[in-house]
Amino acid sequence: MLSRALALVALAVSPLAARAENSPLASSPSEFVRAQATSGVKWHLWNEASLAQAKASGKSVYVFIGSPLSELTRATINQTFTSEKTVAWMNENFFCLFVDADAQPDVAALGQHFISSVKQLRGQPVHLWLTPDTLQPYDGANYLPPSEEWGKPGFLKAARAALDTWTIDPARARALATEALDMMRLPPVDTTAPLDIEAKLAAAAKAWTAAADPVNGGFGTAPKLPEPELIRFLLTRDGEARETAIKAARALVNGALRDPVDGGFYRRCIDEAWKEPYFQKTLADQARIALALFDAADAAKDDKLRAAGIAALDFVLKELRNPDGTFAAALDGTLEENPAPTKRPKFVKVGSASTASIASLTLAMRRSGEVRLTVLLSKKQPRIALPTVMLLSPHHEASAHAANSDAPLTAADWLGTIFFAGALEQLDIVDKPQVLQSIVDYCFDPTSGGFMATPAKLPPGIAVRVPASGETPSAEVLALLAGVDTKTADLICRNLMHQIEYDELPPGDILLGLSVNR
Repeated sequence: MLSRALALVALAVSPLAARAENSPLASSPSEFVRAQATSGVKWHLWNEASLAQAKASGKSVYVFIGSPLSELTRATINQTFTSEKTVAWMNENFFCLFVDADAQPDVAALGQHFISSVKQLRGQPVHLWLTPDTLQPYDGANYLPPSEEWGKPGFLKAARAALDTWTIDPARARALATEALDMMRLPPVDTTAPLDIEAKLAAAAKAWTAAADPVNGGFGTAPKLPEPELIRFLLTRDGEARETAIKAARALVNGALRDPVDGGFYRRCIDEAWKEPYFQKTLADQARIALALFDAADAAKDDKLRAAGIAALDFVLKELRNPDGTFAAALDGTLEENPAPTKRPKFVKVGSASTASIASLTLAMRRSGEVRLTVLLSKKQPRIALPTVMLLSPHHEASAHAANSDAPLTAADWLGTIFFAGALEQLDIVDKPQVLQSIVDYCFDPTSGGFMATPAKLPPGIAVRVPASGETPSAEVLALLAGVDTKTADLICRNLMHQIEYDELPPGDILLGLSVNR
């Protein structure tokens, strides 16, 4: 009976195994993408070969861009893309591309910039529909539920509308794509307007101090975010702003944002009292929070804050390091439904940490003490130590956005690498101004005053340069902190000031970056 049962299981599994083996996704360096190889949707990778096939197909090109850490991304995969009718209809009418937003940040930035500029939408996942001849987006959306809910159209309704646009009137689709490209081009930064950074910083510090939670610490209401860069910015101010930052740092340490079992800090708390954590912990957040806690510890002379920052870094070394010396991007405890609120979820490693997050981790390790930095860079973890030669040129072939990735370094990765070398006191063996200038030449757009998601030579399928997205601190902030040249710094500051012109509570990383140029 057992052998018969196993045979039946083998028969049931074999079609999936065959499908996975034949899927173009099976060769992706991204584990998240490879996991979709068993999908009924005939997915393709975003690469030069697939884009050429897409052009030849003549079909509207559908692109799904999502992150493995996004619950709405996973909901779309598990609900919409498992419907046999939906899958059959998609395969018949579209040439479908699947993109891991974390592994291909240039494509992810394109998608986010399209829905932001053209649709006034944000968030993951992103749905794009491209014309097959020009491969330019003519329609798009953020999360689409399986069916209409709360006034938001369902996936099929949105996809049918996009399909009709292309099949009924291709000229209109091309016109929409051209119009979208015009809307996505960035306006020039105003180089003549007066630039009063200090006045903006003072107003922002006052506004954020007023927005602080007087009972629970931190800022605003639910969900509560750790805001490490905001804490670091407020610590540069005097009086009430500094005290507010210290109280916010203590709230991070004393509430449920900090995991009392395995250590580390969660991404956020669902409630405003810091009692209900959201069960994801990213490497980037551990480094960012540790740096904020070290700053707060110095300001408050509080060893408990420093110890909490060190513990977050120990958590990274223990829980996020892989056997080959690379690091996972996160631990995720939201992959399975947990019906018992008191039951601890199962945490799974997800993704590969970016070079920028490893650079931030290295800085935090240096501030925590030589012992942890030595562990991080020991010979047993050779892939963590970025070769100094990589600082010499962004064109270096060994560069990659993350381990086991074929995506090139982003601007934030390059600028983070400079911090990495600084933490190791290696900048004396390279020409720092020259290195910074090479990164500016490669990734910076002086017209808009921002770093782009692509170099000037655009990769296949991308026809317009768009700002980099998804990194905190942003490349612009990292450039200011790294000490980029005066002319570039002025353009960056003007860009950032324009972004927060009407924002009473500007993002903490922007304020931190501007604070070094006031």
